[in-house]
Amino acid sequence: MKTITITSLSLFMIYFLSCKTAKDQNSHAQYSEENHPVRALYLTSIEALNEGKLDVFLANFATDIKMYGTDGIYVGEEALRKRFDTILRQFPNMRMGIPELDLEILSENVVMVNFKWKVYPMGQGPAFSGVGSGIYKLLDGKWVEILEAETITEVDDALKQE
Repeated sequence: MKTITITSLSLFMIYFLSCKTAKDQNSHAQYSEENHPVRALYLTSIEALNEGKLDVFLANFATDIKMYGTDGIYVGEEALRKRFDTILRQFPNMRMGIPELDLEILSENVVMVNFKWKVYPMGQGPAFSGVGSGIYKLLDGKWVEILEAETITEVDDALKQE
């Protein structure tokens, strides 16, 4: 199993490359981590994935998203559509839980999301666990995820392949 890991520091550096001005970095007091629209968007999209609503889930991502997944690198919305459509067809009862979700408001227009996840391929029982980070950007009045990195940290014994 190939594992790709991008640290929060790497994602933070991407933030600096995406910022327009130092003013943007200091003008983000409008929201807290708890009431930020990115939190609601993230949790709503996970619920959509759990309900098999692929279009609602994919609306969370920019059309040119770059995702460093546990099973490869995906660039663009169509690549993600194919990935998650395949997963949902293979595991129609799959459920994803988010036991921990933290936001770092980097500017008025950029938020980093750090999360722990659990995926239950059969809907319950044995799970894959991992961590991830994503960068969300406000584009044309809409929050979208532009970059995500995820890695597996634990696999329950019942899911391990010999």
